[in-house]
Amino acid sequence: MGNVCSSGQKKKKDKDSSSEKSDDSPPYQESSADKKDALLGNETHDTSEKRAPLADVEALPETMQPQDTNGHPQKQQQQPQQSTQPKPSATEKDASTPQGTQAPSDVATASPGMGNLSMLQGKPPPGGRKIERDKKIVIYILADNSTEYKKHKRVIYSLYKHFKSKCQSKGFDFIIADVHDSDTCSKETATGTGSTHHDQGNGNAKKDFSRLQEVKRWTQTPLEAQGGHEEAANCLCEITRHVAGAYIIPILFLGSTLGTPMLPLTIESQDFTSVLSAASDAEKLLLEKWYTIDNSYQPMCHRLYTQQIDPYASQVNGELNELLAVLLRLFSDDVKDSYLTTVVEQEINNTVLMSQELAKRCIWIQTGAQYSRAPDNASQLELEVLRRITRIYAELKNQLCEKNLIRLLPTMNILDDELSAVIESLLDKSLAGIFEEHHQKSIAYNTLGVDRVLLEELQLIGHYSKLLAQNSANFDIMNDVKRYIRDATAQPLVVSGARGSGKSVLVSKIMENVHRWKPEAQLVLRYANLSARSSDLTSLLGSIANQMSVLESGQQCQVPHTLGAYAGVIREILGRQQRFFVLIIDGLDELQRDAALDWLPLQLGSHGKLILTISEDEDEDASANAAVTDSIDSPPIDMLAALAQLGIQQRCFLRLRQFTERQWHDILSSGGGDFYAANGALKLPDDWKSLHGKTPYHAKSLWWLAWLGHVAQPISEIGDISSKILQVLESKFTSDQVELLLLIVRLSPWGIRESDCLGVFQKITQLEAQVAFKIWSKFCWLMGPMLLSLKNIRIADRSFGRAILARYAQKQWLVHEALRDYFDRQDSEFKTGSASSATTYNYQKYLKLPYHHFCAVIEDKPAPHKIDILFNCFYFTDLQWIANKVHATGPAHLMHDLLHAEWLAGPNCVGYVHINFLKEFLVRYLHELSYDGQQFYTLMKYYLKTRFKESSDLKDDEKIRSWWEYTNELEFAFLEILNADIDANPKETTPEADETATAAAVKGYDVLTNLPQPGCYVASMSTERAEICIWDVKNCCRIRQLLGIQQPTAMCPVGNYEAAVLCRREIRVINLDEGKFKVTLKGVMNQKMPYFGQHDQHHLVCLSRNRMYVNLMNLESGDCVTTFKAGEDRFLNSLLVSGDGRILVCGDETQKPFPLLVWHLSQRKLLYDLRIPHHDFVTSLSAITHEGSYVCVVAKELNEPTTPNFIVVYDLQSGTLFKKWKPTCNTVALGISQLNACVIAGLEDAKILIWDLVTGNCKCTLIGHNAPVTFLKLDPLGKVLLSYDKEGRDSAIRMWELSTAKSLAVYKPPAQITTCEILPNGAYVVLALKDRNDLLTLALKNYGDSSAAALEDDCGTLYGNPDNQHKVFQLE
Repeated sequence: MGNVCSSGQKKKKDKDSSSEKSDDSPPYQESSADKKDALLGNETHDTSEKRAPLADVEALPETMQPQDTNGHPQKQQQQPQQSTQPKPSATEKDASTPQGTQAPSDVATASPGMGNLSMLQGKPPPGGRKIERDKKIVIYILADNSTEYKKHKRVIYSLYKHFKSKCQSKGFDFIIADVHDSDTCSKETATGTGSTHHDQGNGNAKKDFSRLQEVKRWTQTPLEAQGGHEEAANCLCEITRHVAGAYIIPILFLGSTLGTPMLPLTIESQDFTSVLSAASDAEKLLLEKWYTIDNSYQPMCHRLYTQQIDPYASQVNGELNELLAVLLRLFSDDVKDSYLTTVVEQEINNTVLMSQELAKRCIWIQTGAQYSRAPDNASQLELEVLRRITRIYAELKNQLCEKNLIRLLPTMNILDDELSAVIESLLDKSLAGIFEEHHQKSIAYNTLGVDRVLLEELQLIGHYSKLLAQNSANFDIMNDVKRYIRDATAQPLVVSGARGSGKSVLVSKIMENVHRWKPEAQLVLRYANLSARSSDLTSLLGSIANQMSVLESGQQCQVPHTLGAYAGVIREILGRQQRFFVLIIDGLDELQRDAALDWLPLQLGSHGKLILTISEDEDEDASANAAVTDSIDSPPIDMLAALAQLGIQQRCFLRLRQFTERQWHDILSSGGGDFYAANGALKLPDDWKSLHGKTPYHAKSLWWLAWLGHVAQPISEIGDISSKILQVLESKFTSDQVELLLLIVRLSPWGIRESDCLGVFQKITQLEAQVAFKIWSKFCWLMGPMLLSLKNIRIADRSFGRAILARYAQKQWLVHEALRDYFDRQDSEFKTGSASSATTYNYQKYLKLPYHHFCAVIEDKPAPHKIDILFNCFYFTDLQWIANKVHATGPAHLMHDLLHAEWLAGPNCVGYVHINFLKEFLVRYLHELSYDGQQFYTLMKYYLKTRFKESSDLKDDEKIRSWWEYTNELEFAFLEILNADIDANPKETTPEADETATAAAVKGYDVLTNLPQPGCYVASMSTERAEICIWDVKNCCRIRQLLGIQQPTAMCPVGNYEAAVLCRREIRVINLDEGKFKVTLKGVMNQKMPYFGQHDQHHLVCLSRNRMYVNLMNLESGDCVTTFKAGEDRFLNSLLVSGDGRILVCGDETQKPFPLLVWHLSQRKLLYDLRIPHHDFVTSLSAITHEGSYVCVVAKELNEPTTPNFIVVYDLQSGTLFKKWKPTCNTVALGISQLNACVIAGLEDAKILIWDLVTGNCKCTLIGHNAPVTFLKLDPLGKVLLSYDKEGRDSAIRMWELSTAKSLAVYKPPAQITTCEILPNGAYVVLALKDRNDLLTLALKNYGDSSAAALEDDCGTLYGNPDNQHKVFQLE
């Protein structure tokens, strides 16, 4: 596409413009270089969807050096000839030059450990690279148009379904991109479009690659695609589009041909002169006839003359072929390599030879015999092709992986299934590698408790800002913004401007610069309607409040999901002035549906700034607006007036103006931006420069129109430019194809995935997959900067989106229906291949289906019967769908469905009980559900119970009654909350400060212990309140309360109803049933390490006061029976007794390296003294099996303190080191299960690993927590694992079934957990919450079989003496 980009000069321009931009982004000075970069974009379309022209460019992986497309970096200086190539090189340069310089330097120094911090502070993403690619895999087919590849391609298409489902189960999008055509012309007439090109043919005859494409197939297209280069330009655009955001797997078909030759579009003047000097007179005439000089180019070049050719004159084709022969004869070899490449060579140069990553994945299917030398009568072209093929083979052999090469010789008669089996196994390997790589690059699981949803939102905002920042607008007011951020103004700043004037671009520039103006600033930025969490005001403020709260305290805010509550949090945080916050809401008018602005903080104090951007409505828009479904029935509110009434001073209102005459002229002369690599040769007609209404959107549209080759079109009124563009597009395809593609993309909120777009398009048009893809690919190429890929494909400019809806309004219901039916036919869940039979939800279906269903039902006006259908539809009444939707997409999207339906129904919708119930449920539990949707039934059942208590008439609503019945008939495991009221403390009304005052009296429990009696009983201990309570778990009530026990800190149940309790530094035996002291054991414990454990019913082992012995104490008399001595000057620092009381393990901290001492208690002898040279045991992290046959402990290397610690397991029957495991990061909790023969490790990166004791392999990884897992507890039978983070960063508990590694349940309690206990088989979990007087009891329903029934029977048995039920004892 023009070669502007490969010329050295252009590169310089890029450099200045980028340095200019990075410097504080000065208001628009007339720097044409700056504009050149910038304008194309003035994408700045209104708000929601404006994105930059370079959307697909911006992030080539760094491995791609900006080589010239032919893989000749050194020839960089003289390459503008080959017009088709430079498109990618243009873009690479973009990626490598300007953007690197824009990242503010302080990002680089941020410590990697806090990877999420710079994102939370609103710093722009570093460098020119996109941090994370989208979940999209593209199989890109590189080939020439030879018919012999047809059957092999069929094989690849036959595998499509298999790989599609494989990718879906991992949440990836999957497409096969094949822009080549191996069919004959007959297709072209059938589809009525010029979309199939480059094939002369009669039937399936072998193609003739010795001649140029016939002139009559040349098309009026963008400059870089003229003269038969259309396919090449389209392919290169396709590659660039995918390289930016997807994982590409190239499949190369290369045999003995290179496809149709092409004439170079441009020849650099110095090369042209050297050719002329060698040419004969006749040849000179021919050359000068067809190549004319083009002065607008730097450096100067001669361009192929493609205008006004009579396409049907037969002599033209002859002349051009002769011209090709002349060039072949006169060019030297290296010049030929630059100018005469065919499509497939350019593809190879731009993918495999440019990126190691692509070379590694490339599968090469080599067909046909390769000649080693040419036949004697070979023409010049054949010799040239042979020379080039030989060179390509050599380069490919060098780069590609031998095991990915499939050789198909003509003599081999290979069957399709054999070929498909080979390709399938190679692709399977590639996919596995991609899944793994994506997983490593995505946000780490350990976010220290910050919601992933928030981080993903911030990532999207950063990426979007980066695309926007490539555009420009009239930045005169930038200095005012800078002054505002630096001075003491304590009121919000309001920036307004016409639609398309670049307000969002301004905001993205502020993001780039704000940390330079004010290094300590924490930027909290949101674009309206960028995603579901910014599509209504409450969610947007919630997201802002969460981010501020995390920045200030590291915790999310836990308030109900209401506008008032969030506004309160924001005001409080600003009031505390801990951090300097800059809040920006772009496109407020998109969200504010009424004039109630009472949420807006007007006094920001000295540590807060708030910038709002608002579109001014032009009058003529009002009428057009009514036609568009996005309009609202009520008259639009005048936001500016409403804001002025709040008393914001006049000087806090800024306007973003249109371009001045001079800027407009500059931009139309040189502002094409890098998207149009041919822009040096594009000339916009002068009469366009005198148009009025000079917004960046219009400038961008004019450039686009010129690039499409429609310079001659007279444009009288700038307003109708969008419909002009749509007409031009329709002329390139059939009009209904354009209409469908544009509507499918436009009607999808937050964009649509490529495969879904193709699927719907194919369904409506009934085309074959390959034909549909070719149309789509050409459409993406010609749409250029008007499409934006940001996770999905979107329309970049809002104004363009409006034009689409206005022009194609009558078809939109049809498209909504097609989208609905397309998603409706898909599976709701995908089975993953793994044994754990986990399912992946079909995210796109849950996300999109209800939205399109609602639009299709309501159509253009909400009639009462339609509203009734709407609110009673499956998606609002089927509890299973609702639960799955919350689990798959998060509660914000369900909330969006509800709000969207209400908005469609308009103000006159009657109150539907179940809709209001659902909204209130979400408002209350939004934070818990967005942490993990698996809690849905736990919370829903509890909420139904509490609401029925408040108002029994709720049961009369049939929907709610059916939900209640459904929650009682669930068949899978879930937790049920047994307490009547978990929010017992009045914590909703009082803000945190008061709460600590009122609640200071209540101190929670410190220790919970299972009691061995039949039935479900636990004992709780509160050190500060000096009390022990016995609880009946099933009925959630205290049945004994023992007061006046001095500082109880640990307990160990012994005998029938007794327990050994550590009081201060003595151990006392207390009868829990009768509530009295029985005996105090002799001797005093060590103050820091008062460790003890149970040997049998009558004996305890205790660590002595001096930590040099272990004493065996008799519980009846309190005397010391015997002493185990560790040896002189050996101080023990831990004590671990096996479950059956036979084996005792102690750590010794004095000797280096730390040993572990193992005693046999019944035989009363020391068994082993275990140690590893140069290693310390971290004895606080250790665990022992019930029979004492294995002990596991964490060890760390003394010589390398920075390496992660690791786990060792000793076999205590032989005293040998049995296993040693090194996870990638520190282990912070450890458990061992004899039943499942495994060791369980909680890691610092928030994962839990399960290691098999028999094989020594890691059996599985449990994922779900978002902070280090510091607490692991197995139920007494060893089947169910309970995990959480003791420090409360991740406040949820999770339950897992050890044998299958299945997640059984999740629960995020309303306050921090201080301690918890799990009953046998995980039947119940008891939580003690911080500063709560009651225990929270959860029952695990529908899990476990006979043992659960046995527990039920047990629960009937009373604890101890029935007369003592509910008594309170004083033991002082």
